[in-house]
Order: sequence, then structure tokens, then C-alpha cells
Amino acid sequence: MIKFFRHIRQRLLSENKFGKYLKYAIGEIILVVIGIVIALQINNWNEHRKSNTTLKNYYNQILRDLAKDNNRIYSDLYYLESNFALHKEFVENLPTQKSPKAIIMSSEQLKYTTTAYEKFNASTIETLQETGDIKLIPTNIRNKLIALKNDQDILFKASNDRYENFLNEISRATALGYNPDLLQFEGKNKIPEQLYEDLKIEDNYSKIALIVVASYFAKNIGEQDDFRMLKSIQEDANSLFTMINEELGNPYKDIERVWSDFKTFNTLIYKRKSADEIIAIIKEQDRENPDYDISEPYINRLGYYYLNTVKQQEDALKVFKLNIDLYPESWNPYDSYGECLLRMGDKERAIKYYKKSLVLNPENENAIKVLSELTVKN
Repeated sequence: MIKFFRHIRQRLLSENKFGKYLKYAIGEIILVVIGIVIALQINNWNEHRKSNTTLKNYYNQILRDLAKDNNRIYSDLYYLESNFALHKEFVENLPTQKSPKAIIMSSEQLKYTTTAYEKFNASTIETLQETGDIKLIPTNIRNKLIALKNDQDILFKASNDRYENFLNEISRATALGYNPDLLQFEGKNKIPEQLYEDLKIEDNYSKIALIVVASYFAKNIGEQDDFRMLKSIQEDANSLFTMINEELGNPYKDIERVWSDFKTFNTLIYKRKSADEIIAIIKEQDRENPDYDISEPYINRLGYYYLNTVKQQEDALKVFKLNIDLYPESWNPYDSYGECLLRMGDKERAIKYYKKSLVLNPENENAIKVLSELTVKN
């Protein structure tokens, strides 16, 4: 092709057609320029496509980080609210305590742990900052992302510092003999009486009580700050989720379903929804396209949460009964319902449901074992 163009130029020159030669040369230059522009445009398109692919990958990673933190935040808020309730009860009962020892023993209900254990999931924003790819993120999202990361770091450091101060203070009481699980009360001797006397723990009761009250008071104030910051971080994270989800074309119905096709009951529990409210939500679900995981095994696990974790037998019974209503041909809900009845002391009805479980699944070893122990013929 190059030889062809060269031949044309040489022929025009040899024929002294300088005007045509000049026009041809200019046209050839224009063609070359157009070729370069097209090549650059194609290259730009490729780079833009690569950037878009990279950006989408970052977006998805960010959403996964936010989704992980979302569940963690709900859990932390739930835990902190539990701490607040326990501390409030402790403080309200202080005027009724008749001795420093009574104050010390009443502190047994308080939780010495806190939520300041792990950092937020910020690996993606850290990678963006380290690689310089942060420039790929639109300004409005980038600013929100950086602000969220800063708030997370501030909360993590502040909560850890506060908790370290609490541990330092409570260790002073421990050095004086503070340990409500070991002290003697209500006639229970948890350590040898002679050792108890040798340690002279009773001489330190007043100092221990003052330290304990002050330490938990400071811990409660710090956790109130943690709670407020967590709520703010939660709002900002949800706002970021909405913005990024829209950039991706809204592939996720909500932040809880970034990792799963269904929402779990954990968030409802963390929001202090009662068992009756959760049961109502389950009943409202479209069985063909539910928002929440309403599978038989998952509802069964919810029942055991009420039965074993929070010790609410009546609520557990309601959940197991709901599972029977939703899955009448499944043997496991009957088995669980029977177990709950048995724990509640209703042996006669428990036997009935264990038998029903066996009808549906003759190989249910648990039912066979329980009925055998209850001296019932299958």
C-alpha cells in the first residue's frame, strides 16, 4: 500500500503536476491524521471500557464491605442497647443496696465486654487510596466514601481507648479482690473460707464498690457515644449503598441481600421486633417470591433461638407451630415442637408430636430415643 501511494506521488512529480501533487499530499496527510484519530479513539474506548469494568468491580466490592458492616452494626447496636438496660437497672437499684458488698454483687449482671473489638470492612477503600484508583470514583461518592472511612476509624480508636481505660480502672478493683463470681453470697461458698478470710476481701468492699460504680458509669457514657456514632455511620453507609446500587443499575433490592437472595431474621431481632411481629412478617411473605428466608430449616433455627438463646419458651412454641402450619408434611417441625412442649413440662402433648414426627419419618432417631425414654411404645 505504501509503495502504491509512493508510485502515485512520483508519477505526479514526473508529469510536473505540482498542484495535483500538493492536493494529493495534503489528502494523504489528512487520511493519516484521521487514521491516528480513529486509533486514539479506539484506544480511548478500550481504556474507558477497562475503567468501567474496574469501577464496577470496585463498586461491587464496596457494597460487599457495606453489607458485612450492616449486619455487624445492627448486632453492635443491639448489644449496646442491652448494656444500657442492664446499667440503668443497676443504677436505679443502687439506693436500695444495703452494703458495699450488695453493690458489688449487683454488678454481676453488668457486661464487662463491649463492641470495640474489630475494625470495619474498609479493605476496598484502602486499596483505592493506595493504588490511586480512588480517582475513578465519581466525586460525590468518593467524598462520602472517604468521610465514612474517617468516621469508622475515629469510632474504632475512640471506643478502644475508652474500653482500655475501663479495663485499667476495673483492674484496680480486681487487684482488691473484685470478682462477683467468686465472692461469697447467699450462703454459697465459691472459694475456701480460709482463703477468703486471708485475702481480707471484706476490708476492701467500700473501695471496690466505688471503683465498680465509677468504672461502669464511665463505660456507659462511652458506649452512649459509640451508639450515636454507629447510628450515624449506619445512615451514611445506607446512603452510599443507595448511590452505588443506582450506579450499577439497582441489582440489589436492599443492602441485606448483597450477600444473599433473602433477608434474615437477625436484623428484625436486632430491631427489637417481638416474636409475634416476626411471625406476622413471615405470614405476609409471598411463598413464591419471599423477601425473607422462610424455608423450613431457617424458621426452625429461629424457634431454637427463642428456646435456647433467649429462653423464651412460649415464643419458641409459636415459631415451631408456625413451621408446622407452613410445612405440614415435614417431620422436623413436629420433632422440634415436641421438644419445646417437653421442656415446658407438657409431656402428653410432646408425645403426640414426637409420634407425628415418626409417622412422617420412621427413621427419626431423636424421636425414637425420646419416646423410648418416656416409656412410650411406638
